[in-house]
Amino acid sequence: MRICFLTLGSRGDVQPYVALAKCLMKHGHQTTICTGESFQRFIESNGIHFNKATLDLMALANTAKGKAVLESPLKHMGLAMRLSKNVIRPAYRKTMDDFYDGAKNADILVYHPKALGAVDIAVRLEIPCVSMPPIPVSYPITEFPNLAVSPTANFGKTINRMTYLVNRKAESMQIKDINDFREKTLGLPKRKAGIYTFDRSGKEIPTVYPVSPLLFPEVESWNGHVFLAGFFYYHSESNLDSDLEAFLGDGKKPIAVTFSSMPLKDPDTFMRKLEAALAATDNRAVVLSGNSGILNSDNKRIYVTKQAPHDLLFAKSKGAIHHGGVGTMAAALCAGVPQLVIPFSVDQPFWANRLYKLGCSVKPLREKTMTADDLSNALIDLDSSEIRHTAGELAKKINLENGVENAVRYLESLA
Repeated sequence: MRICFLTLGSRGDVQPYVALAKCLMKHGHQTTICTGESFQRFIESNGIHFNKATLDLMALANTAKGKAVLESPLKHMGLAMRLSKNVIRPAYRKTMDDFYDGAKNADILVYHPKALGAVDIAVRLEIPCVSMPPIPVSYPITEFPNLAVSPTANFGKTINRMTYLVNRKAESMQIKDINDFREKTLGLPKRKAGIYTFDRSGKEIPTVYPVSPLLFPEVESWNGHVFLAGFFYYHSESNLDSDLEAFLGDGKKPIAVTFSSMPLKDPDTFMRKLEAALAATDNRAVVLSGNSGILNSDNKRIYVTKQAPHDLLFAKSKGAIHHGGVGTMAAALCAGVPQLVIPFSVDQPFWANRLYKLGCSVKPLREKTMTADDLSNALIDLDSSEIRHTAGELAKKINLENGVENAVRYLESLA
């Protein structure tokens, strides 16, 4: 079986597909991932065929303009609109051709909702397609609303389900380009926006969420419609840096701090608060600077490095402070460490709220409003026996799920 994955975005939008593709190859299947060039090395280093997509959202996020929009989208609304018109939209049109090129020999197409034109390609090639967003955002349910509408509210069953109808509007701004792609590349007639959001020719599109059902004990309206396979864990084959290993071995277990691709609004102020909180609670920290803007630290309690495998680092940490990205959250859940989430946007407040209610995370904080005392109190709470027990028990159950194997069997059943 030949499986083609179409995705765009940050590492959190790519890594789950890499984990699944590796497992598929172990079962004798062929895999291709089509995405931005920023991830070519990561994908190919895992033995997966890479197909370049013109639109590289990760590279765009690392530009000055991209960072400005990510940090303050409302403040830079004009800039965001210009980027969309002059950069993103033209690149999206070319990317649809790239997607088609990568999918031509596929037996099954697996796509992220950001991959515009994916279902159109599956229709043209007459092959099955599977919607596989990394977060539970696509299928209409009654238990909580669309995260794009509200990540924390609950409007009641009827309105909650209705909020997912906005997904039909997601491709409205690009429908002209989609139809241009359909006519010129696929040889298909024009269509209306949103007709492939939930179904294809009257048949429901299979949806897989690479998340654990243990995080959603109250949700029943996915049953029979959405498959929750469990988290797709990517286990790094590399080692921690020797200097980092030396720091880890030279004292008590540290707290891991990472914001991955999210830029802090004021990294210097955050570091001053972190230093004060660590001193007040007699803790140490390993800070993965990523795209946060954190440069370095002279504080002996803190080790700063650009990046490190989350699975390896969290296993040697006493807790994790992070932005609430689903991949980082999943790695912390797997390690069974208490978490503090400082969310930025999109799905991150949702995960922060859900982890707190489940009892494996302390109360979320916000970068803009938190004080050094707030952070100190949160570090104290991370040490509570109750939260440590809850995190440890949940980890035992999650580590039995094997999400990638479950997803492989699901895809094989479709073929």
